[in-house]
Amino acid sequence: MRLSVPNIGINIAVGRLGLNKNGQVMVPATAHTVGWYVHGPTPGQIGSAVILGHVDSYLGPGVFFYLRNLIAGDPIKVTLANGSVVTFRVNRVEQYSKTAFPDRLVYGSHGTRSLQLVTCGGTFDHATGSYESNIVVFSTFVSMTAPRQVRS
Repeated sequence: MRLSVPNIGINIAVGRLGLNKNGQVMVPATAHTVGWYVHGPTPGQIGSAVILGHVDSYLGPGVFFYLRNLIAGDPIKVTLANGSVVTFRVNRVEQYSKTAFPDRLVYGSHGTRSLQLVTCGGTFDHATGSYESNIVVFSTFVSMTAPRQVRS
């Protein structure tokens, strides 16, 4: 799977993320990788697909550093393992305190095909070494192109 968000210069392979032993969603291993939450739908299926990435690290900006700059109408494309390309359009970008994160809104199925991109944001708490909020980009399904057929 690949994620392309041309308006902020992202074109990256997508890994797989599950749950940690404590039941929380895993995060990518580095600031320069992203991961799809495998316990949700594949992008383009009914439900809320979620891809997570880091905003930064002590080394500098991460792959989702500019996520907060997306605006309604911006395209997001996901190329699936079979070669199909699923296109989404950004609806809105929201910031939520980690203590009041809307799990059901972000991860829950609402009967539509949607994709949420999630990263950290807001104020950095030096005492805990993490951000106090999350940035969520909400997007809805536009189209899916079938994989290209190879002629023999």
